[in-house]
Amino acid sequence: MSKLIYSMLLLSFLLIFGCKKDSPQGSIQTIDPSVQFTANTFNDLYLWYDKMPTVDLATIKTPDDYINAVKYSQDRWSFTMPYTDMVALLENGETTGWGAGLGFDSQDILRILFVYDNSAMGKAGVKRGWQIKAMNGKTIAAMSDAEVNTVLSNANNSFVFIKNDATETTIQLTQGAIVINSVQYSSVFQKGNKKIGYLVFSDFLGSSVKELNTAFDDFASQGVTDMILDLRYNGGGTLDCADSLVAMLAGKPYKDKVYNTLTYNNKHTRMGYQSIIGLKSNSVQLDKLVFITTSSTASASELVISGLLPYLSPKLIGSKTHGKPVGMNIESDTKLNIAVAPISFRNTNSVGYTDFFDGIPVDFAVNDNVTQDWGNQSDACLTAALNYISLGAIGSVSVKSAINPGRIIYKGSNHPIENLYQSSNKAIQ
Repeated sequence: MSKLIYSMLLLSFLLIFGCKKDSPQGSIQTIDPSVQFTANTFNDLYLWYDKMPTVDLATIKTPDDYINAVKYSQDRWSFTMPYTDMVALLENGETTGWGAGLGFDSQDILRILFVYDNSAMGKAGVKRGWQIKAMNGKTIAAMSDAEVNTVLSNANNSFVFIKNDATETTIQLTQGAIVINSVQYSSVFQKGNKKIGYLVFSDFLGSSVKELNTAFDDFASQGVTDMILDLRYNGGGTLDCADSLVAMLAGKPYKDKVYNTLTYNNKHTRMGYQSIIGLKSNSVQLDKLVFITTSSTASASELVISGLLPYLSPKLIGSKTHGKPVGMNIESDTKLNIAVAPISFRNTNSVGYTDFFDGIPVDFAVNDNVTQDWGNQSDACLTAALNYISLGAIGSVSVKSAINPGRIIYKGSNHPIENLYQSSNKAIQ
């Protein structure tokens, strides 16, 4: 276990005690040990450490307060988290919450975006596309977004759902443990002489690699010629998982090619390294590759996309990605039970593409409509992708309503893999 944890999280296992400083009144002020540990980590690893302002640590109450005080203007992602929660999440996909992503569409309908099978909502049979009509006797139409979020913070709620067949059901649910299934859906579509693999992938975790292997074993055995990789709600995860996915998608023709380079601050130039395309027994050889993306497609997802642009010339359908060309090393202190994730490095693909803080643009703009479960061809993005691969054009795609990217109010769990992308132990020489 310790070797695995070391490999995934770059643990430091250092306990750093706070120092003391005289206040102007002559009293002794103590620096919180977790704040001190966070400050030490940022001063060492932060990509923009030389742009951080000087702060009096004795006035900082929490690690997150420290990050908010010193983070660089481009940094939307650095964070802290309990160490035990981080290990459970990144290694085993274990977390807590409701187990479904929720977002409003352009008609102010609160929709289910995705569901983790082993979760409160998943076990209750809730599906993507369902509407939430009411919670605890109050209609969603009569609630503000803030009120919706407040209710979702409850441990128990009564939900009135409208299913995809327009029937209504009321379910009493309790937040609980979640085991994330990163492969949300996998199938093969036959279009003429093309066998098109379709994979909905939600999180890059240690536990995700086994799921990917199962999906790509099936794709390889069926002889898929083309692939649609749906990353529309994938916020990132681990580099090791990204390496595995890249190998499955591009390994046969592009084995040993560099697909990404990590560059650290000038204190740690030797930690930088190149990510190489590997080869696996279930690697496929593709004629066309399409990514479905939204503004929630971030981090490791963007790394895979940008890394494959020079080789497979994939097309992007949907809306532009989140815009995170940087990643984290995670430093942890087990005694303090804290994991600190500062932005630590920049990603650059093999042709120098690195500055996509505004997101990676799409080739074909299609709104994210959510009215049915995964794989249903009423999904405009899926239909557009199938049309492009089989016909060479996305054709006429109509969308009655679309998810508002600014109103995705719950991202599956209480600790979502939101824009998290951390490096493996390859960064330590």
